[in-house]
Amino acid sequence: MWALRPERISLYGTHLWDRLSEEKRRELSRLEVASVATVGIWFETILMQMLVRHAYRNDPTTNHVQYAYTEIADECRHTVMFARMVGKLGWRAHRLDPVAYHLGRVFKAIAHGPLIFAGALFVEEVLDQIQREAMADERILPLVRSVSRIHVVEEARHMRYAREEFARDWAGRGALNKAYSRLLLGLVTYYSTTRLINPKVYERVGLDPGEARRVASANPHWIDTKTWAARKVVATLTTAGAVSGPGRRFWRKAGLLGR
Repeated sequence: MWALRPERISLYGTHLWDRLSEEKRRELSRLEVASVATVGIWFETILMQMLVRHAYRNDPTTNHVQYAYTEIADECRHTVMFARMVGKLGWRAHRLDPVAYHLGRVFKAIAHGPLIFAGALFVEEVLDQIQREAMADERILPLVRSVSRIHVVEEARHMRYAREEFARDWAGRGALNKAYSRLLLGLVTYYSTTRLINPKVYERVGLDPGEARRVASANPHWIDTKTWAARKVVATLTTAGAVSGPGRRFWRKAGLLGR
């Protein structure tokens, strides 16, 4: 079965897609979902560390800090769920390239309030859109549909929390702090988005990974999928003034603002 709608696969509509058999296309869908889940694990691990630091600096008797602890527990369970799904789909986690890996380490160490919640909102909104579509499609593997359904239900409250915390913190930041946050957020979204599909998935279905990555990057169907998946969080952050200046170039370069 499929693990992702065919039109959402990174190579859909390209000459490389035409070269794949139906069996290989379905295998690619499973590997791409596993790759996206692996990046989700990477970012949720970063998010948990940032939330712990956020709670450490604030009053644990307040409701919003207590909810941060609740979200940490939820994200821990989601990470285990994703990891088990990745294994069932025939994939194993590969460490990201050194630039993205070390950028993640820096980001979790220096990110403050609005960056924590804007970054969380970005990743969760993108996953939410893909999973909402998958869980209602009977062509999709039952495992993927079940994981998607659980994650969509539980992430709804997380996204509301992230929106409210971001808005509350962003409003109190000065112009220089906001400019810094816009640039760093642009970098984080760019590296997260462009690493969603590990090139090794293409190798697994018999394609040259370098060529396939270049073809996927230029594929208008894949760009449209990324723009569609990010549309809600882009609208939220653009309205707040968080997607502008030099950082906006990274959003566009990642294919999140359309063609």
